[in-house]
This record gives sequence, C-alpha cells and structure tokens, in this order.
Amino acid sequence: MRLTKNAIGLLIGCLLLLRCKPQTPEPATIINTKTVLPSQAALVSVQTTGATTAEVVIKLTSAIKSTDWRLTAQTNSGTALTLEPGDTKLYDPFSLSIFKLSGVSVGQTYKIQLGFRYNQKDTLTLERDYTHATYNPWKRREHLPFDNGDFTGSIIDYSDDRSGNSVRVTRYVDAETWQTAFFSNQQNSWYYPAIPPNVTLRRGLIEYILYGHNTDRSYFYGLGYQTDDLFPGKYVYLRDQYAVFPAGGSAVFPYYQGEDGELAYFTTTEWAFFLTNNGSPAMRGIYVQFDQEARAPLPEKPGILATFSIGEVGYVVNQVQGSPPHLFAYDSQKDTWTRKADFPGTQRTRGAGFSVKDKGYFGLGIAASQQGLRDIWQYDPATDKWQYVTEYPGEGNRYLVVWSGANRAYLGWGYESQTVVGSLGYRQVGCTDFWEFVP
Repeated sequence: MRLTKNAIGLLIGCLLLLRCKPQTPEPATIINTKTVLPSQAALVSVQTTGATTAEVVIKLTSAIKSTDWRLTAQTNSGTALTLEPGDTKLYDPFSLSIFKLSGVSVGQTYKIQLGFRYNQKDTLTLERDYTHATYNPWKRREHLPFDNGDFTGSIIDYSDDRSGNSVRVTRYVDAETWQTAFFSNQQNSWYYPAIPPNVTLRRGLIEYILYGHNTDRSYFYGLGYQTDDLFPGKYVYLRDQYAVFPAGGSAVFPYYQGEDGELAYFTTTEWAFFLTNNGSPAMRGIYVQFDQEARAPLPEKPGILATFSIGEVGYVVNQVQGSPPHLFAYDSQKDTWTRKADFPGTQRTRGAGFSVKDKGYFGLGIAASQQGLRDIWQYDPATDKWQYVTEYPGEGNRYLVVWSGANRAYLGWGYESQTVVGSLGYRQVGCTDFWEFVP
C-alpha cells in the first residue's frame, strides 16, 4: 500500500506526540531533524503593538484549506477577545496570516489557540499563553521560506562596520546540500543562494569573526560533525577549520585539539574560546593567527552551555539538570574565571545567550517538563544582577540562530515545543521566523 503525502504527515505527527512526553532534558546531541517536520499550521508569534492591542501571526501550509482552521483568543476566565484579520503573505511552502488582537490589558495573561484539521479528518489544537506588556524591543523580520533540512544553522556578521546590517546564515539541508542566505536589515530581505563555506558538508558548522589588532577582519569556519544513517545517533566530530583574511585565506593548523563533543564557544577581539557541552571543564583558545593553547578550565563540570561576550570578557551560563543555571565570567587577558550571580529564572536546558549594548541576555530553552520557554533576562555586569525584560515573541525556543552586536541582536529559526491541548506531550516543529532585538 502506498501512503499519500497527507497520510505520511499524519503518521509522523502521531509518532512525534508519542515520543515527546515529558522526560529529563536531552543529552548534548543535536535534534534528529529527520523526524521533525515543519507544522501544517503554527502560531508563529504574538507581540504587543499598543496599550490594548497585539499582533498575532499564524503559518499555514497549502494543504490547509480556509475552512480547516480556527484562531481564538480569550482571557483566563474564558471571555473571548476580538481578532481582526489583516494582511496575508504568500510564500512557496506556506503563507503567513496577520491578525490584530484587541481588548488586552498590560500585565494580563491570555490564551491564544489555533485549531486545525490536517488530513481532512483529524484535528489538533495548539495553545500559547501571552502576557501583554507595553515594552517591545522586537521587530519581526522576513521569513526565509524552507520546509526541510535543519531549522538551525550558523550566523555571522557580513557588514564591514560590524553593525549587523547584513548577516549570513548557513544551514544543513541534506548530505549533499548547504543553504547559505544573506539577510539585509535595510531591505528586510533574504538573498540566496549564496556561495556556501568551502569545507566538507556537515552539521553544527561553527563560524566566527576575529579582528587582529582590532582592525584586520579574519573569518573562521569549520568544526561541527557528520552523521551516518546506518549508525543512528553516532557522530563523527570534525576538527578542521579554514580562515579568510583581508587578503587570501588558509587552512587552520594545527587542527582543533580539544575533546570530541558538541562545542560551545565565545569570542573576544582576537581569540575564540571553546568548551564542550556535557564534557570536561577543559577550555581551548584559538588566536587570530592560529596559535592554539589550553586555557583555565571552567570551574565546574559543564552541562548545556550558553555563552555571550562583553568586550574582552566571555560569559558562560552553565545549565545543569536539577540546579539553578550558574554564570561564570572569563577574563581573557588574565586567564581567570569568576563566579557571578546565578540566573534567577526557571531551570532549563538549551537556553540561548547573546549581548547588546554592554549587557548580556539569556533565556528561551526547555524546562524540565519539556515545556518550551520564551522569557528573556538581562544581565548587567556593572551590578552583577539579573532582571527579567521581555518575552521572545517568535516561535522557536531551542537551537535558534543567534547573533550579538553592539546595538542589535538577531534571533530566529530553531525548533519549538508546542503545547497541544488535550495531550501530555509537546509537538516539536521547525521554525522559519527571524527577529531583530534592539533594547
């Protein structure tokens, strides 16, 4: 018997619900994208637009008819709110529909639900809590239309002035294909295809920029890992890198000398520093002129690490199951670590870190229950204090692409653990939304 495309989608969707029941946070492995599909319909974003209004964006694939879905919003007491339809934007694999939500109040939490029929018979209802606030540092940017491959990737600044006006994202599509695209902030557009990195195809590609003498731009790319369908869950970690200078380029020698595993890293002006998720505390530094050396180890065993840099100081948030995330600051010039204020929010794994305007930020990720989180907290190194600042309005909550800049950051794509009404599990989907953060 030959299954139709809709029947295959239903089968995979059912398997996802069964496999995503609450469990302990996953080990340091990249999500198996072969069993994760973009949703047939999704709540993409909810964000404030005024004191009593918000914007809701939903995504629909071409298989969803206009009579096959319903979007509702209500208070916790069950009072329905007004959702006024607005623009619809068509892409090749999906469309985006924008709605105006009215009658909301600052500080109040509302339930947004999207129900849809995904094989002309079965229905699924997604639910998202939204707490209205007037502060909104987020700007919704253009989606990149794709519906297969990895929904995460590596992002670098492609602007000569380090402004982030143009960034480049590379993602793994399949064993023979990269996708590389440029995002123009001024035009709010993606341009692709672009020339992919000149290394063997891999997942977990790492790209970063270093500046010799604070002026000479050097672009590094490589590392990552490869998989084999014959050996599910097995990873071959790669150690090669290539560097492109203001004039010319070169393979990086020696190869990376650290331990095998999923790498977390941060950069200062002339150095890149690497740690291993769920590995030993050892850290290695790679200089802009390729010198490689062991540096002071992280003061405790790593769990899942999130990083950001402020000046010549790198910050690491260590997410260890069963304990509050610890924050450590690394002085790259003194080669010393200092324990800083613990992160005060919910315990989590796969949270994301970034920095803007000399402040650090950390949030998102997955709670121990496997519920997706969207809270973003700010860390001020001058006071060694954390404060909650905003909710991420977008869809993803882990494996996002994240870029930090002097005056803005970008976050987007990744995967979302969606709350499904009437289910103990969470639906895992790939995301295509992209956001600019300007505090």
